[in-house]
Amino acid sequence: MRRILPARAEKLAADTYRGLFVDLDKVAGCLAKHVPDGALLLDVGGGDGDLLNRLLALRVDLSVDMVDIADRVGALLDVRFEARVRRFPSTTLEQHASAHAGLYRAALISDVMHHVPPEQRVAFMYAVATCLQPEGVVFIKDVQPGHPLATLGWFCDRYLSGDKGVSLVSIAALRGLVDQAVATEGFEELGLIEIDRPNYLVRLSSPTVR
Repeated sequence: MRRILPARAEKLAADTYRGLFVDLDKVAGCLAKHVPDGALLLDVGGGDGDLLNRLLALRVDLSVDMVDIADRVGALLDVRFEARVRRFPSTTLEQHASAHAGLYRAALISDVMHHVPPEQRVAFMYAVATCLQPEGVVFIKDVQPGHPLATLGWFCDRYLSGDKGVSLVSIAALRGLVDQAVATEGFEELGLIEIDRPNYLVRLSSPTVR
């Protein structure tokens, strides 16, 4: 449906739908406080790029590589930020990691983890860590299960978006997953869950492959 809408109508539809579940301004505000200065940020599964619009407006020092298995990436990205963003559509994370190992100071995984099949999540985190510099950080934005909005979002993902395998990941479950996949110097929720529940934002400090 989004593909057949004019650009302005698509953004309005996306903002209205997404706004039921998450406040992107709050997500961007939390991220902006913690992304390292001057970082080249890897946005894994960046989708339409609307979160980046907010983040890049707050942080003029950042540049971003968007990697997505979809053939259409960054459809809502503001033209002001085009020069600061490279797009890698139709590209798996593993493909990107093989060509860009150790390149990034930071990585962002926003509302992606619950779409990764559970049996592939350890390998997914391993690939993210492979892309990072030794002192890199990973930011994982996802949804804490057990809240009515989380349940509604799961239902919409499964029956409207069509992801029959969608599976929410709690903060505790994410911690266990991270411990299986990588060694890290820190695992911290950055306060998003207090201001935009059930959304959370976790920072992994210096994750390295085991």
